[in-house]
Amino acid sequence: MISGVQKLAFAAKASFCTPFAMNRKRLLVNIFSNWTNLALMIVINFYVSPILVHRLGNEQYGLWTIIVSITGYFTLLDFGINNAIVRFISKYVAQKEPDKANEMYNTALVFFGRIGLIVLALMLAGGWLFTRWHTLAGVSASYLYIVFVLAGLDVAGHLVFGVFSATLVGLQEFFKMNIVSMTLTILKNFTLVLLVFSGYKLLTVAAIQLTFNLCKHLWHYLILHKNYQFFRINSTLWTSTTFRTIVGYSVYSFIIAIAGRVIFLTDSVVIGAVVNVGAVTFYTIPASLLDYLGRIVGAITSALVPVISSQEAVGELEKNRVLYLTVTKYLLLLILPMIFVLFTVGHEFIALWMGAEYGANGKWTLRILLVGYAFSFCQWIAYSILLGISKHVFLAYVMTAEAALNLGISIVLGAIYGIEGVALGTTIPLLIANLIVLPIYVCRVLSIEIGAYYARSFCWSVILLGASSGLYALFPVRIGSYLQLLAYSAGVAAFWWGSGIFLIIEREHRAWGCARIRERLHFS
Repeated sequence: MISGVQKLAFAAKASFCTPFAMNRKRLLVNIFSNWTNLALMIVINFYVSPILVHRLGNEQYGLWTIIVSITGYFTLLDFGINNAIVRFISKYVAQKEPDKANEMYNTALVFFGRIGLIVLALMLAGGWLFTRWHTLAGVSASYLYIVFVLAGLDVAGHLVFGVFSATLVGLQEFFKMNIVSMTLTILKNFTLVLLVFSGYKLLTVAAIQLTFNLCKHLWHYLILHKNYQFFRINSTLWTSTTFRTIVGYSVYSFIIAIAGRVIFLTDSVVIGAVVNVGAVTFYTIPASLLDYLGRIVGAITSALVPVISSQEAVGELEKNRVLYLTVTKYLLLLILPMIFVLFTVGHEFIALWMGAEYGANGKWTLRILLVGYAFSFCQWIAYSILLGISKHVFLAYVMTAEAALNLGISIVLGAIYGIEGVALGTTIPLLIANLIVLPIYVCRVLSIEIGAYYARSFCWSVILLGASSGLYALFPVRIGSYLQLLAYSAGVAAFWWGSGIFLIIEREHRAWGCARIRERLHFS
């Protein structure tokens, strides 16, 4: 028999868990709020990026890109622990163990408080070295030092206070986090443009970045502690057992993070070393379009990590199998039309957006990168699954090999072919890892026949891609205005997504969507 006290305790834990149950509505709200936040960022960056490039100039903008890339490496001192926070917070929530979740939270805070002090010391020393390696006409070494240190302080704040963000992700609070992000994005960019137009340069950019990110961390803290009062900061809740649990998971997550930095942040550094600093801007602009596509995909896959972890924690393994098969083909349906548009007219868009010089210099860089990322993006669900079920050891090995190939090929080909060679150095390893290696391993882990996976997930997307390419060969398109770009993009989207509704979307999901539409129409 269960006593009254035990019943009350169980009811409290049940109420703790209820909001995080896997349900379609919550998941869609999270994904669409992520997309709304992303859309706002894209629109703002569309207008702000040209202002920064032209107001700062190619050299200062390129130098800022290098500073961000270099200081970005210090985020490796996260050691993959934020991924562990997401994994175990979501797991303990699913298992109705709030005390363990709180221990995880405090153990991470104590650890990152110490790491933050180390990062501060490294930034002070690293800024001095940076000013010895990089100079800029008309800009003093002390000025560059302050810019570098401010960028480094931003990274230190991200490490220490990122625990709040990671905990909110584990709690699936994407909607509230996106409200914070959208509000601060508007305010930050308004302030940035105002000051840059007034003649302020790199130091202002660094100071604004730091200030608004600190505001974001404070806001996340307030959301967490107001809505989840079982989380309380108490350094005595640090336990060696919890820390060992974190480390056991995060060591391979750390390796993944290192590899990811080499893959995604090294290109600008390589270009600055083997080509020239000015060429960094010509590479960064087309690469930024891939970053936006990645954020669209990440809006889905990041929302799925705590869901996958929760399902694994309660033994619902079949749901994760279905997720891999279904989400892969849905990601292809989502991103391939965008990739097709960028491949065919992306350079013309860059010319409209940034200027003819940037479109001409970025054309083949963009096309080469698109080929590799087309297959990488559809495998981000594989990354989420492996992280969510603690099978990410293999992912660490794959990404390490990919990073080594990326760096080596980029240095060799970059010296010969310039920024296009660096793009090839990124694309070749992406194809090997994401078209072959990862699908084979994940299918084995989830007990899925690899041939059936390719047939079910890729078949119709490949057919639609071939049909689109054939139509483009017969009726090539050139754009000279944003209106023409919009019309062309709408036509490609209508062909792909109109066909995909019947050829790719699962019957169950199609019926569910139609039912929701009918409900809305009836309600209105």
